[in-house]
Amino acid sequence: MLVVIGGLPGVGKTTVARVVAAALPAAHLRIDAFETALVRQQLVAGPDDVGAHGYALALAAADTCLTAGTDVLVDAVFDVAAARRPFRDLATRHGVPVHWVRLICTDRAEHRRRVEERSADLAGHVVPTWEQVRARRVDQWHDRHTVVDTAGGDPVAATLAAVRDRPVS
Repeated sequence: MLVVIGGLPGVGKTTVARVVAAALPAAHLRIDAFETALVRQQLVAGPDDVGAHGYALALAAADTCLTAGTDVLVDAVFDVAAARRPFRDLATRHGVPVHWVRLICTDRAEHRRRVEERSADLAGHVVPTWEQVRARRVDQWHDRHTVVDTAGGDPVAATLAAVRDRPVS
């Protein structure tokens, strides 16, 4: 199966994705890691020049994993439909279910705290400021998906329940 976890920076995507991927088990493909590697290897001039390249690399890695029969969890902002569409198409090509999960944080103060107190856990990764997160525009998600609020409750349990109980294509 393919699990796609999206949401704004600071909502807890990577924290949730790591635990969910281990529990499934699934390969965890983090777009930030691909984008940071592109910059670190000087394949692009800087973070502003990455564009869709990180998503393209993750898509290729997901294709390889699915071909080998490995479940995949992709963790990214997925702010535009054009970034999500290739992953939906990939699942269709492989004949596997795709589970779309959009993480949100409805507690604005908590979301801001997470963004402002966050430090990069990848060498060379530049985390966005609160102003950059707030200025980000996100396309509406037209694919059927589960929304999980990380401001309360257990977002890992909610995500696992969505993935295990309700395949969404």
